[in-house]
Amino acid sequence: MDDTGNTGKLTLDALIGTCYDGVLDEARWDEALRGINRWVGGMGFHSVTWDRSRHCATRDSHTLETSPEVIREFLEKLAPSDPRVSLMLRQPIGHAMRCHHHLSDRYVARSELFNEFLIPNGVRYTYGLHLEGADGTSELLAILRSPDHVPFEDADADPELEILTQHLARAARLRAGTRHLQAQAAMGMAVLDQLELAVIITDDTAHAHYLNAAAHQLLGETRNIAIRSGKFGALLPNDERALRRLIAQATAPMPVAGSHRLHGENQRHWVVTALPLRESHACAAPWQRPMTMLTIGELDRRVSLSPYTLKVLFGLSPAEARLALALAEGTELTQYAQDAKVAINTARTQLRHVFDKTGCRRQADLLRLLHAIPALRIHAPV
Repeated sequence: MDDTGNTGKLTLDALIGTCYDGVLDEARWDEALRGINRWVGGMGFHSVTWDRSRHCATRDSHTLETSPEVIREFLEKLAPSDPRVSLMLRQPIGHAMRCHHHLSDRYVARSELFNEFLIPNGVRYTYGLHLEGADGTSELLAILRSPDHVPFEDADADPELEILTQHLARAARLRAGTRHLQAQAAMGMAVLDQLELAVIITDDTAHAHYLNAAAHQLLGETRNIAIRSGKFGALLPNDERALRRLIAQATAPMPVAGSHRLHGENQRHWVVTALPLRESHACAAPWQRPMTMLTIGELDRRVSLSPYTLKVLFGLSPAEARLALALAEGTELTQYAQDAKVAINTARTQLRHVFDKTGCRRQADLLRLLHAIPALRIHAPV
């Protein structure tokens, strides 16, 4: 093995591998950018997520030896008008931009950006890459050199560097896709955790893959059902057989939804409903097990809204929320005024405010709206 060819190839292979490791690992992505900075011969890099519709930076990372205040000033005030940003955005995905090919020495000598900000902070030359971002963004990677260094020349772009940038661009595209899916998954789980309804996702063997917050709480309060050895099941044999049958039907090749009423304890009765989850998502693989969503609700429980929930949803004041909830329970306006010890005119004024904030025009519309709100886990901050 010689000191140049094979050793360099191994280093290139390792760096390419780090790029792909960074698709799912933020620390490995940062390591890959540091390695590319060294490969290109930069003094440091600045990576910026650029929102193309709003024309601004939304996040960044860098290895520059400068203060956070300087970085913030650049991102918030200077980046939107920085010609290097526009030049990088005009490049095809995965292509490099060398700033001195576009910005002449004469331009730089007259540039306020260069002379009052970049050069005083040690930056003169930029090797920029336009990479794909998620959800209408671009990832702009700027590898930088100081004024006492030579520019990034075409000679620097040897075949290995071209190979490296191609792999980096592919890894960035995969990373953008996974970040979009991760964001969707996080939002979906956040929504499920806001429900008072217990939700458990299992496969065809009853192995539990996900429980929302309400399900965790329910399993801690009841002995009827439990997760044992990773599998969802019931305490009583009849209930256990019924749950297995529900899950089998919901995960069959021709899936069927169903429900079962559990034998309750302490006069509480629960209904388990099984809903099939099919492999229709673009990321589902043929080898994945079919899944079912089990919802568990108390049979006789009514959805109850709190004043704080109405404050969060509609901006109602505590008094307005109490009035709305009383009306939803069937209390007449005059009776509410007597119970709350307020004048009827005050109650009417509060009702008008409730109408304005909820977008309703009549009391019947308000009642339909309140009854349509699902059970949500919205708790006042402690």
